[in-house]
Amino acid sequence: MKHCFTQKLLLFMFAFFAIGSISAQDITISGTVLDAGDGSSLPGVNIIQKSTSNGTISDFDGKFTMKAPQGATLIFSFIGYVSVELPASAGMTVKLSAEDTSLDEVIVIGYGIQKKSDKTGAVSTITAEELNSGVLTDPIQALQGKTSGVMITKKGGDPNGGFSVKIRGASGLESGTEPLYVVDGISGVDPTSIAAEDIESFNVLKDASSTAIYGSRGANGVIIITTKKGSAKQGTNIEFSSYVSLDQVANRLKLLSADQVRQYATDNGITLQDGGANTNWQDEIYRNGLSQSYNLAFSGSSDNLNYRASVTHTDFEGVVLGTSKKRDVARLNLNQTALNGRLHLQAILSATIETNKYINYNGNGPQDVFYQTFQRNPTDPVYNEDGSFYELQRDFNYNNPLAIINDIQNQRDAKRFLGNMSAEYELFSGLKAKINLSYTRNDDESFYFEPSFTPSSGSGGYGRRSYNNQASKILEGFLTYNKAFDKHNVNVIAGYSYQEDEYDGFWAQGREPLSNFVTSHNIGVLNDVVVGDIGSYKNTAKLISFYGRAVYNFNHKYYLTATLRRDGSSKFGSNNKWGLFPSASIAWNIKEESFLENVNILNQLKLRVGYGLAGNQEINPYLALTTMSPGGTAINPETGQQVISFVGSRNPNPDLKWEENAELNVGLDFAILDSRISGSFEYYNKRTYDLLARYEVPVPPNKYRDVFANAGEITNTGFEASIQAFVVDKRNFDWKTNFTFSTNKQNIVSLSNDKYNLEKIKTGWLSGRGLVGAENWTQIIAAGYELGTFYMPEFAGMSSDGKFLFYTAAGGVTRNVEDAQRRVVGNALPDFEIGWSNYFKLFKNFDISFSARAVVGFDVMNVTKLFFGNPQVLPTLNALEVALEEAQKGLTDNPKVNSYYI
Repeated sequence: MKHCFTQKLLLFMFAFFAIGSISAQDITISGTVLDAGDGSSLPGVNIIQKSTSNGTISDFDGKFTMKAPQGATLIFSFIGYVSVELPASAGMTVKLSAEDTSLDEVIVIGYGIQKKSDKTGAVSTITAEELNSGVLTDPIQALQGKTSGVMITKKGGDPNGGFSVKIRGASGLESGTEPLYVVDGISGVDPTSIAAEDIESFNVLKDASSTAIYGSRGANGVIIITTKKGSAKQGTNIEFSSYVSLDQVANRLKLLSADQVRQYATDNGITLQDGGANTNWQDEIYRNGLSQSYNLAFSGSSDNLNYRASVTHTDFEGVVLGTSKKRDVARLNLNQTALNGRLHLQAILSATIETNKYINYNGNGPQDVFYQTFQRNPTDPVYNEDGSFYELQRDFNYNNPLAIINDIQNQRDAKRFLGNMSAEYELFSGLKAKINLSYTRNDDESFYFEPSFTPSSGSGGYGRRSYNNQASKILEGFLTYNKAFDKHNVNVIAGYSYQEDEYDGFWAQGREPLSNFVTSHNIGVLNDVVVGDIGSYKNTAKLISFYGRAVYNFNHKYYLTATLRRDGSSKFGSNNKWGLFPSASIAWNIKEESFLENVNILNQLKLRVGYGLAGNQEINPYLALTTMSPGGTAINPETGQQVISFVGSRNPNPDLKWEENAELNVGLDFAILDSRISGSFEYYNKRTYDLLARYEVPVPPNKYRDVFANAGEITNTGFEASIQAFVVDKRNFDWKTNFTFSTNKQNIVSLSNDKYNLEKIKTGWLSGRGLVGAENWTQIIAAGYELGTFYMPEFAGMSSDGKFLFYTAAGGVTRNVEDAQRRVVGNALPDFEIGWSNYFKLFKNFDISFSARAVVGFDVMNVTKLFFGNPQVLPTLNALEVALEEAQKGLTDNPKVNSYYI
């Protein structure tokens, strides 16, 4: 007992003196934590005594107080800043530097991800914070003007009008020029099936070495869209966003008023059939468009599961009466890990329902709302006294545009569904196997009806109903190996892909409806139905691919990427079903060399060079074969009965093959001043050969005049620049700016080869009132010219009697447009395109952004002036105010295609 008591006493005394000794060494530490960049105080910084739980945080003014032993090591850490370790002292001033994370950002590439600093190809990344916001009729609009080398255009303000996207210029004649869209790893997804609010980032693959992993589908570039996933935060997060906006027509045509038309008739001694009104017909068809969007999202996680579900409703009411688009999108992303994190399961479900209401335009027909509006005499009233639409046949093809909008049914209902399941399993450290299954289906049904009482119908009424369906099934399986060996880093991928696309649909139409009430919902009321008014179709296409890619870098200084893809497509001839498409790129991180390691102003300097081949198979199925289709009726000479005759479409071509792109890309990435300024420069030279096109061949020996074949070559060369700068980085104010510049020079090398000859393609055909003759085309596609070249008679002045004069090949002039020499008078391709985007953050809770873009140095043909600026239609029809100036010049000629209107 005594021995035990003695032990306890000694233990107590040791503990007492030990505690007293520790307390005696503790000191009170106080100080301030500042931002090393601007000297502002940093609140919420964690200060921990190393290897203990003893710590505190800085207050709103960056100040802190704590107790710790003299000489103890304190760790200062804060999100977005580099942590520091300092010995404790009585009074401390600690400065934290912001982390340079720009080079460690992750970008999405084909079938994987990599650090931005490790890229070897031309890849641009745009995050959700950098995207255009506001009224987006299509998600792709969010990307407009944000990255160099990508031209996104939309014609007019029609909410149903889609966007045209071209990466580094168009490089085909009859093959598709749109890029491939990959959404969350699923190829070929329609981007309109995604709500803009659900997009996390865009990654744009521009050069052949980057797109080669997608083979023939990536010939025109690849846009990878990553959607938002579930939050890592436990529990459920709810997000809601909405906007309401008003749209207006920015620039209206300067048409003559009723008084101006009356004055013109008086001044020129012309009898005017005055309708007695003062109607501004543009006021009648235009309105303030109303756009609304509502997005609700739920996200969260539980154990090894995270999810995000969203529902978006958008309603776009166009600025023209009768135009609208309603779209509802529902999306669910599920991610589950199992087997201690070695198995990753993903499921994606998406559904889109859309309703479109259209008007007819882009022509000069009796149902063209704009054409009828602009030519409508302003002395005509809109309505009769009984409220019906006022109609007066002043001239042929003259109709009330309000009646056209009100009476004609023109509607489309569309549904898009997407289902995807994938499983990725880590076989052992560094090696993963993944299988990916997806199914997409796009359906649309169109309804069109012209009542029998509508003057614009011209045929006693007309109705049509059609249905189209496109379904795609994709199966992919691939292995990925990623390993680091000392200074060697290796990433290898090998895989297989199977894709089957099916297309089917039908249509039925007729004339002379017996009832106008049911419109096209019951086409059985159409009394006049002939052969060809009912039809249907079904076709299919398959694409099978084997692909592999190896990425190697030594000490993050020297990089090599090699890709090989073998594609087999059912669209080509029996002799050329398969194509092989290799690519390679190298990069040199010059900053890591010893002669630059002490250049502190420079944070990154990397040179990239890549070259690759890609095939294009974006054509319709069966073009390598002769297909037969109904061609009307005929009398069977054996029976005397009327039968349906069949006609062939084209000659077969077993040698039809891939259109191929060969592209060289040279890039330079840089970052300076602690990466406050960074960017990249790109030069590319893209050669597209074996162009897919339709050629005329002699009959005989051929059975038909047409054959689809490969011949010709187009080149695109260009320069791109992207620069990002953090102009201001203060505690309560941040300003980031991005600048993009791109230029593309295009040349048609040839359209022919030794077997198929095509001298030129006439395009840009025009038709309209007063435009007579068969040669009313405006542009040429021929060897030695760029696409978009205006090629037409050159204006040489006006004769004394007001007729157009044109230059001839002999050096003289003529008033006969058929005898004029056609010359190059302009080009529709721009010299360059620039974009400027700015992002501001105020007090950590407010953000403001604005963007501007410009397309510079291209020619436009003023077709509006050609048709509506000619005084010959006055005063029967309306015209532009410029028509009065043309009358003063003495113009008495009919409209003619010539350079006067460029």
